[in-house]
Amino acid sequence: MNHRERILAALRRQQPDRIPIGIHFAAAKYEEFVARTGQTDTAAYFDLDYRHVPVKPPRRLPDYSRYFASRVPDWPDMAAPDFGLRPFRGSPSYFIMGPQHTALNEWGEYRVYGDDEDYHKKTYPLDGPDCTIADVEAYPLPDLAEDYRYEGIGAAIRALHDRGLAAVLSWEMTIFEKAWRIRGMEALMMDFAEHPALVERLMDRIAERTGYLARRYAGLGVDVIQFGDDIASQQGMMMSLRHWRKYIKPRMAAIIAGVKAANPDTLAFYHSDGNISAVIPELIEIGVDVLNPIQPECLDAATLKRRYGDRLSFWGGIGVQTVMPFGTPDDVRAEVKRLIDVAGQGGGLVVAPAHLIERDIPWENVMAFVEAVREYGRSGA
Repeated sequence: MNHRERILAALRRQQPDRIPIGIHFAAAKYEEFVARTGQTDTAAYFDLDYRHVPVKPPRRLPDYSRYFASRVPDWPDMAAPDFGLRPFRGSPSYFIMGPQHTALNEWGEYRVYGDDEDYHKKTYPLDGPDCTIADVEAYPLPDLAEDYRYEGIGAAIRALHDRGLAAVLSWEMTIFEKAWRIRGMEALMMDFAEHPALVERLMDRIAERTGYLARRYAGLGVDVIQFGDDIASQQGMMMSLRHWRKYIKPRMAAIIAGVKAANPDTLAFYHSDGNISAVIPELIEIGVDVLNPIQPECLDAATLKRRYGDRLSFWGGIGVQTVMPFGTPDDVRAEVKRLIDVAGQGGGLVVAPAHLIERDIPWENVMAFVEAVREYGRSGA
């Protein structure tokens, strides 16, 4: 099998020649990767079976002055034309970078970073108790329907296929997370109960754009679209099932249906941290093919494989709160073997850490993880 055949077989619940691996680095750990290896391309270094295709940057950002002037550290300097747009630390969202560890993207997500640029605080453009549906209607959103955003994307996907690689679009933070990053988490959750029409209109406007982009990429031949929103904590859902079914499920269903209509072969990957057991059957119902990240601190891979393995594949499963930072290399190898034993038989598994590789994970454990997937993931091993 070549790389693309391998990972698509696994995600379609067929037995690959070896189980694929997924791995991605947070900013500080990526710098350590570069220092240790002398390389800059983690996907090539670890011989991953897929590559992410880009989301092309906007030619300009909407004017968010009315939302941030006098509220944030470096406005209006951030809006000056000499600040370039670039993906920030591997994010698919392009940001204007400000001079004081600040960033603004085309959705109006304003961040203030610490010196290491790993973690940030947010300023929400539509926060406050006086937000109305008219304010939601007037709020500027990205120009994702413009054809220039898709120029060259089909060629980039075909080039990956010609190299035997799968093409993956990362479009997590699909609906809910984009909504609360605009409105603010507390305000949006209050709106769920008190201002349902406002929530519906904000999420409709977001879903129209995210759905359009997903359909375009599917039509251009992308193999996997990584959707998702963090909708759960490790104890359970962050919202009632009634609210999830009212606000998020139908919009996610419509987005996935649009993707499948544009290209039935494109796989729908869904990411949510935490314990999302309550909605897994309904995610399958709306067309999700791949579930991520299977956070082992609150989800049991063996149980998920037994209950849903005939309808769903899994990407993740190795704890970044437990074995990866706190175990020994032998512990990591044993956990990889256990995961493959309980969830990797017959396909349906990409072994990956359940989140980014952060600075607290020893390099020896990173390499033990990769080596163990290669050793134990061979078909028949």
